[in-house]
Amino acid sequence: MALMAARVVGGASRSDLAATPPYPPSALVRRVLFDFATHRRLAPGSDNWPLTWARDGLQYTSWGDGGGFGGTNERGRVSNGFAVIRGSARRYEGRNIAGGFGADVPAPFTGKCYGILALKGVLYAWRTGDASGETAYRLQELWQSRDGGRTWMATGVRYAARDFRNPDRGFFAPTFVQHGKDHGLARDGHVYVCATNVRTERWEVHVPGEVVLLRAREREIADPAAWTFYAGFDPRGRPRWVHEPSGRRPIWTDRTGGAMMVSVTWHPTLRRYLLITEHGRFAAGNMGLFEAPNLWGPWRTVLYAEGWGKGHIEASTFHWNFAPAWWSADGLQFVLAFTGTGGNDAWNTVEGRIELFRSKDE
Repeated sequence: MALMAARVVGGASRSDLAATPPYPPSALVRRVLFDFATHRRLAPGSDNWPLTWARDGLQYTSWGDGGGFGGTNERGRVSNGFAVIRGSARRYEGRNIAGGFGADVPAPFTGKCYGILALKGVLYAWRTGDASGETAYRLQELWQSRDGGRTWMATGVRYAARDFRNPDRGFFAPTFVQHGKDHGLARDGHVYVCATNVRTERWEVHVPGEVVLLRAREREIADPAAWTFYAGFDPRGRPRWVHEPSGRRPIWTDRTGGAMMVSVTWHPTLRRYLLITEHGRFAAGNMGLFEAPNLWGPWRTVLYAEGWGKGHIEASTFHWNFAPAWWSADGLQFVLAFTGTGGNDAWNTVEGRIELFRSKDE
């Protein structure tokens, strides 16, 4: 078995964890193990791959700059397409829905998607930019599909770079916080979205790294007026929400390592949110994994790795998502979907498990 251990800072080798993490070590998670003997790679040339778990039991995803499942970097290439994943963690297959090789219908839009959500039988996706790279900073639009990802329409929820005044450059790559199957584990009837503040015009890790938080009630997700931003705490220590984007405050910060695209998952067994992003340098496998009881913290570091997967895969990964349908019954075994550049410019999965300092029931 090609196991790679990723421990919290202080318990790992310096080769795996050479950078300085922004938060103290987790007191709950002792380490995370990745079994690279289970590594599987499909859809060469297509990247990104956010995931959500729908009420039909299937997982839905999107990809960028490739042909998707069955395609290549040239065959079936689209700017952004949508696909469905069927099967178990050990036996699954992907099929293109909209755009890409063999899809029934064309891709609905250009740009990229780093956030997709299944909610009460409807799919929602954030459109980021209108092409690739730095165009991601131009606009963030919410789209919806009522037929399983075949056809999509814009909701009118939109944030564009021109809507922000200097020095505020806005945010990019919104991603939905995943709350289980069909959003069924949502804690308060809201949909939550995390995004990274724009700090550079280059397609590179943004320093300082600041992740911000948006929310809307589930029934009002398609209403532009319903969305509010986390703005810190009120005098009684409760989260404060404002409609004006300029009033937003970060829920997570890495002042020296920075941040890029993020994924965030609610883990019902651990009762923690798990946030993953990269730091230091884009597409170098510099993964940071953090946990917190609430989206506004307090955050703790689970791992802060440089060259994640080195020795098993090329150290060129940049985006990681827990597959929401493939957690084990005890919540400690998982499948991580990831992508990158070079050989990792594809759909990739690897199995892993979480080891705790103490029983999760204590």
